[in-house]
Amino acid sequence: MKKRILAFLLTALMGLSLLSGCGGGGDTPADPSDGDGGKEPAADAQTPQGEKLAAEQTLQFHWVAKDMHSFDNNANYAASEIQVQSQVLEGLVRATTDEEGNQVMAPAGAESWDVSEDGLTYTFHLREYYWSDGVQVTAQHFVDSFRRLGDPRNAFDFSFFVGDIVGGTELYTMDAESATDADITAAMEAMAVKALDDTTLEVTLANPAPHFISKIGTTFMGPVRLDVIEAAGELYDSDFTTHVWCGPFVVSEFVKDNSLVLTRNETYWDAENVHLTQVTLISIDEVSTQNTMFKNGELAAIVPTGDYVQPYRDGLAGDDYEYIHGYFPGVSYFTFNRTNNSLSGLMESRKIRLALSLAINREEFTQVIFDRYYPGYGFVPFGVYNGERNYRDNVKEPLLDVFEEYNLDQAKLQALFKEGMAELGDSRELSEVTLTYICTGDTAIKRQQQEYWKNLWETTFGITVNVNVLGDSALLREERDAGRYDILQAGWNGDYNDPIAFLEMWSSHGTAIRYSGWSAELGKEFDKFIDRLNAEPDTAEREKIYAEMEQWACVDEVAVVPYMYSDTMMCVKNNVKGMTFPFIGPNFEFSRAYVVE
Repeated sequence: MKKRILAFLLTALMGLSLLSGCGGGGDTPADPSDGDGGKEPAADAQTPQGEKLAAEQTLQFHWVAKDMHSFDNNANYAASEIQVQSQVLEGLVRATTDEEGNQVMAPAGAESWDVSEDGLTYTFHLREYYWSDGVQVTAQHFVDSFRRLGDPRNAFDFSFFVGDIVGGTELYTMDAESATDADITAAMEAMAVKALDDTTLEVTLANPAPHFISKIGTTFMGPVRLDVIEAAGELYDSDFTTHVWCGPFVVSEFVKDNSLVLTRNETYWDAENVHLTQVTLISIDEVSTQNTMFKNGELAAIVPTGDYVQPYRDGLAGDDYEYIHGYFPGVSYFTFNRTNNSLSGLMESRKIRLALSLAINREEFTQVIFDRYYPGYGFVPFGVYNGERNYRDNVKEPLLDVFEEYNLDQAKLQALFKEGMAELGDSRELSEVTLTYICTGDTAIKRQQQEYWKNLWETTFGITVNVNVLGDSALLREERDAGRYDILQAGWNGDYNDPIAFLEMWSSHGTAIRYSGWSAELGKEFDKFIDRLNAEPDTAEREKIYAEMEQWACVDEVAVVPYMYSDTMMCVKNNVKGMTFPFIGPNFEFSRAYVVE
């Protein structure tokens, strides 16, 4: 067993504008000596390192199939969808890592790009590459994608990604019910995204955005074909056979809630460096089953959890895999029903929300339940960068001081909870209070978490906690939208490397308004931070504003209760080479991976 610790430092994005050529950058595995152009390797094909390529270039991975809601990349939001789209679409840049494990956004659909001196105008020069039906990918396909993403009639979850662009905010914030189609079309055309010719795309930003290249590498901003979308109609969302692809792979099979098969795209521009002929993504709920399949060689990689962490981490599980560990841009948290119709009627109290947060022993939770991850006392995880500055190295987690003040003291926490009730005019005893928290998941590890939270809050406060476990995310959304809850368990993965990728969700146009009981009024209050940020190009000053935003969300307003930061912990079979693990985007990038004997 070999160990690799990934640093995940963000490479200076502006420097990448000077690069051109292979979309895989330094991570592209060496081409077999016969230069076979993507065909099956010859029987004696070898890498320059002397490794013999296996005759069968196929892999299988565990994948959460129930989170594959749509094949529409503009509409996607779940990690499972992003994993698929990252392999079947070729956007302007591709998230990967260099040989030291540092994050890079490598040239992909764009061979290179230029940035104006004021940092506002980006000109992308597209390579010649094609969709799977033989149609060339053009700059207009990106224009169409950005416009479609921002179209308020579509109400896409990540429509705000066009907000950096001149006219983007005006587009995605339009009231789709009151605006006419002509008004929306005019706003789409006014957004500063232009196809100067078939292979030149110009994008002008409203404010300097150091994170723009990272953001534009997301699958939501990949190219689209309007003619394909129109021909597919309602089937475009769910039927993969109505789609065309321009990435390293194409979808060849899909069984809803079970599995998906990717096959090498023979028309891909860099097909000669895509050695895998087939990748199967399959849903395996129980980690014990995943473990058995990995040991048997049926899975190329495994993410150890619970009791399986220590054996894999310490090399007790054998020596036929590489153990990889590093930061990951994910945070787990609770939010509250703040719409005055919560089941308990108590969630409008800041003191009660703070008490629930301070009752959590974050070190104990991560150790006992997972034996991994990092205790989270803020909303921005480790490894996230502000320009070239590591955010968490420079900004103290906002909950640390107030947590130390209460120090898990039950009497103090109960007193804080009661103060909150008194301010609401609620004279009940704590034993008469029932809180309901909603979540999904019926696996062993999920049940452990649910029992932990119930026992924690009941023991600390002497209240009753009702855990409502919903069968899937659709049922969760139904309960959430109906207001039949007090506390909602959730998670968030940053889609680009900057603190705003996490903090922006509390703005008036962020996802918190859709995903929790966050109000438009509170969102507008948070917008004041966004306005200051947009007017501030200096990295150090932006960092101060980010710190204020995080303090407000976690302590001053208690909009959110973060409790855990994610990590990348993966074991990969030794015969699988060339896989990378981007800090943002897909969990793993296997488009240039290959299998050796």
